[in-house]
Amino acid sequence: MYPTSCVITLGTAGGPMQNPARAQPAHVFMHGTQPILIDCGEAAMGQLKRAGIEFRDVHHIFLTHHHFDHIGSLFACLGLNMMTQRRQPLTIYGPPGTRSIVEGLCAACDVPNAIGFGIPGQQLPHPRDFTQVREITPADAVTLDDLTVTCCENTHYRTEDAFGQDGHLSLSLRFTRPERSVVFTGDTGPCRALETLAQGADLIVGEMMDLDVTMKRIRAMNEGMPEDRIQMIRDHLSKHHINAADLGQLAATAGARAVVAVLFPPGIATPDTAQVYVDRVGKVFAGTFSIGQDLAVH
Repeated sequence: MYPTSCVITLGTAGGPMQNPARAQPAHVFMHGTQPILIDCGEAAMGQLKRAGIEFRDVHHIFLTHHHFDHIGSLFACLGLNMMTQRRQPLTIYGPPGTRSIVEGLCAACDVPNAIGFGIPGQQLPHPRDFTQVREITPADAVTLDDLTVTCCENTHYRTEDAFGQDGHLSLSLRFTRPERSVVFTGDTGPCRALETLAQGADLIVGEMMDLDVTMKRIRAMNEGMPEDRIQMIRDHLSKHHINAADLGQLAATAGARAVVAVLFPPGIATPDTAQVYVDRVGKVFAGTFSIGQDLAVH
């Protein structure tokens, strides 16, 4: 149905605010005929169906980090697989902490599992029976046949001078097959480690935000918020996310062939403003650039 090693951008919104035009973060990388899910934001199960992919055909899920907009559909994933009698293993990969999250979601399945369909003697498979977790760090590589998945820590949580210290990890992921390599930045600020991970990539699926537009919306939606709180939010967004120029520079430095921008906060990259971002990226990146859309194929 889909070309080998293609990417389907299931959800191109950035969270946590809801975007009526876009679903929360989730993408598919096609490993041959097998769909691999990258992040699992709210509505991911429905977006799979809209893309013509059955959720039961997903056997591997990779998480970039644990902010709720990137994991909100994990509970739905486990519960729906339980209700439809899944028996095949489902492996979830992610930074340290992934196991704790999955164990909690499995515990939340205890009651609906016990209820079942109300048929005497019937027993549903429990997510504990079919779900496996593999926590990954930048030192790890995952090999699935001719696919290799590598990763690096990025700057969504902390600056690069703090890498290697104790603390939570936010990862960028690289999927490499003989014919194509794709990098998913996840949420990140400017990051030298990500530039290294993305060297020579055929495609970068990268975050793109607009600090000024986002801060304007935050002020409008939170009248009376103290100015020190406003400045704290601005400081976080400026250091832990990348804008159009940053994304273009990442792609240029890495020597990537193409970029698709995703993870848009509400009001970013609308039909009326998309060309503005195309122009900003084009000033520093000569390759192919596109504004991501839900359910598009790259």
